[in-house]
Amino acid sequence: MRTVAVLLVALGISMPVAASAQSGTQADQAYCDALRNTYLRYVGHSEDSHRGEFEGGSLGAQVAVTQCHGGNTADAISVLERELKNQGFDLPKRG
Repeated sequence: MRTVAVLLVALGISMPVAASAQSGTQADQAYCDALRNTYLRYVGHSEDSHRGEFEGGSLGAQVAVTQCHGGNTADAISVLERELKNQGFDLPKRG
């Protein structure tokens, strides 16, 4: 009985922590997607390309776009922020 009580307490503690981490991840992904979309629309995408090829911008930003799409927001966000600022764009709101 004591083991069950300990497990229930541990589960009760871990659930809010997991939910908090998940919402942070979702917020980071939403922000990364907004940066990626802005970058692709205005800097790194060829309007003549129907295959989604990159046209402008740096190789680092192109890698960050791919990372963001793949869920690697930690690495992608800082690169995309820097690239957009260097191009004179206002960054989208975060969160």
